[in-house]
Amino acid sequence: MKEGFTGRLLTAVLFILLILFLPSPSNTQQQKPLCFNHAVIIDGNGGAPLEDGSIVISGDRIEAVGYLDQLKVPSDARMINLKGKTVMPGLADMHVHLCGGWDGMSTDMLGYQRYLNSLLYSGVTTVLDLGNNLEYILQLRQEVGEGRIPGPRIYCAGPLINGADPSWPSISYALSSVHQIPKMVARLKRVGVDVVKAYSGLSNQMVYALASAADREGLRVFVHQSSKELADLGITAYAHMFDEDISEDFMRLMKAKGIRCITTLAVTESGIGRRFVDLSFLDDPLVEHTTPPWFLKDLKSWVSRTINTNSNSHSIYAQREQVLKRAQRNTKKMFDSGIVLAAGTDAPHPGVFLGEGIHRELGLLVEAGLTPLQAITLATKNAAVLIEDEKEWGTLSSGRLANFLVVDGRPDKDIRQTRNIEMVILEGKILNRDKLKFDEKKDPGFRVNK
Repeated sequence: MKEGFTGRLLTAVLFILLILFLPSPSNTQQQKPLCFNHAVIIDGNGGAPLEDGSIVISGDRIEAVGYLDQLKVPSDARMINLKGKTVMPGLADMHVHLCGGWDGMSTDMLGYQRYLNSLLYSGVTTVLDLGNNLEYILQLRQEVGEGRIPGPRIYCAGPLINGADPSWPSISYALSSVHQIPKMVARLKRVGVDVVKAYSGLSNQMVYALASAADREGLRVFVHQSSKELADLGITAYAHMFDEDISEDFMRLMKAKGIRCITTLAVTESGIGRRFVDLSFLDDPLVEHTTPPWFLKDLKSWVSRTINTNSNSHSIYAQREQVLKRAQRNTKKMFDSGIVLAAGTDAPHPGVFLGEGIHRELGLLVEAGLTPLQAITLATKNAAVLIEDEKEWGTLSSGRLANFLVVDGRPDKDIRQTRNIEMVILEGKILNRDKLKFDEKKDPGFRVNK
């Protein structure tokens, strides 16, 4: 009898353990393969979209892309019909500063989740932070990478490397001698930054020394300044598009040396004031759904003080518009010459929001003369090429991360329709976009530090 009771007890314990360790139904469902079918598929390579195409994902990876009847779809796959919709790669903004704020001056590090949410809500699945507090951005990148904080994949430069009197001391390393450079670069390599950002206070001699030291450590240097002389000093990329006319000889030099450029037309437009002629863009869901009301109030107040107080502000902007037009001409010339361009915004700045800003950048690229498909490529495939991770993400092809968007409409024909986002898939998981919206009742109410 004792042995019988012991046996029954052991059986009961094993049964309870089995129940406890079985995956829950929700987890099992999440692990099932997904098949998005009957959609227009823009793969990010710049070619014609695949009409009535399908994409199969398993876990966090894309298994296959093609016509449904030609794909091997797992029998347990969840089928999602997207007839009338377009699937395209998740967008990448390759020039941001995740310090918060809205004006490029104030900071809001405690409100990081707002900014990460606004990026995801707008379909941005990857960012490159090109200047920040080193310890802060490394921890933010780590926690997002480990899945403890929701957000897009983060690449980072850490601090701005500047001269002895840096413009942004709280996010800069100040150099007074080339002899400081090897040790500093070695530390940046040790802590794991992705690139090194050289700022405008460095002499050509220091940029050359920085690029040489970075090359020895296997790092690449992106430069803020637009000096054409820097192309001969070992740099990898310009962080901004030139707003002064460039020559064919200079473009040939860039192409020969493999130097790339981030477009940042959105911040150029902001700088000349053109975007504030019509503030209706603040009603766009990508802004309205993700931005605290006090941000919009502060922005409108700033516009009233700095733009509308001058009765000739519109004519002044019209004169300054040539700065943007030159940057757009350079963008088209560089693109046509085969130089690798990647889309970036330099968000946040007045009128350049983290998230919505990349959609504005796409519109400005099309205004510059690129086709919608070419513009999309700059914010997808070329972004991955810029950071040399194109085998991991950037296009919709087998083996790449399953980062993509479902949009209503045909952004290949009308770039404005990239804004019509209905679904964001991040590393194989369908995000709940409603939870990414700004909710004043749940938000802790952090204010920017001015």
